[in-house]
Amino acid sequence: MIKFFRKIRQRLLTENKFNKYLLYAIGEIVLVVIGILIALGINNWNQHRIQNKEEHQALINLKLDFDYNYITLDSIITRTEKSIALQTTILNHTGNKPRPNTETEFDNAINALAALSIYFPKNGYLNDLLNSGKLDILKNTNLRNRLSSWNSVLKNIKDKERNVEDQIDKFYNIMYKRGSWLNLDEVATISVLTNDPLPKSGFDIDNRHLLDLIEFENTTENIIFQNRSVLIRQKLGLDLIREIKELLEKEIKE
Repeated sequence: MIKFFRKIRQRLLTENKFNKYLLYAIGEIVLVVIGILIALGINNWNQHRIQNKEEHQALINLKLDFDYNYITLDSIITRTEKSIALQTTILNHTGNKPRPNTETEFDNAINALAALSIYFPKNGYLNDLLNSGKLDILKNTNLRNRLSSWNSVLKNIKDKERNVEDQIDKFYNIMYKRGSWLNLDEVATISVLTNDPLPKSGFDIDNRHLLDLIEFENTTENIIFQNRSVLIRQKLGLDLIREIKELLEKEIKE
């Protein structure tokens, strides 16, 4: 094809048909430009197709992760609420207030003081997008902003969890010195499920005497306070996950 065009140019020049040659040259340039534009168009279309495919796969992967995150966090919120409710009953019996009817009833409430459900979300795929700078593959600006804010919300949850753990450590110290772990374990779920329960305590002790300690009351109140702070952050996290899920579902359908 190139030789064919070259022969035409040479024939026009040798025949001294400059005007025709000029028109021909212009036409040839136009054809080359059109060819380049077509090639660029095809390339852009192909790139756009690849990006759309990558975005669609990213949306699906993110939705799978955040579906899991929602179910898990929703379950943890339910457990946190139940723990707070049971922990709060302890404060109805401290100091000069009436004692629980049985030590078993009290030990069940004490076990709730150490009940902290740690939240472990699936965050790997989102972190890969953030660390690689590929979050921009998602066209929806609102979705990108919501996803970008997730890690800071998660950090707030984890920070509050650590605060609860600090207070639980103080509760453990009181139990080591003044209470009976064997009495607690006797009513704990783990003891009910095992075929080899631990023996009873060799000490004549009733954990209800802890209710006379101001240190125990203060520690209980602090655990409840910190758990309520966790619960607030957990619910904020669940609201954000719900927003992200709705945006992901909308983008996947479009």
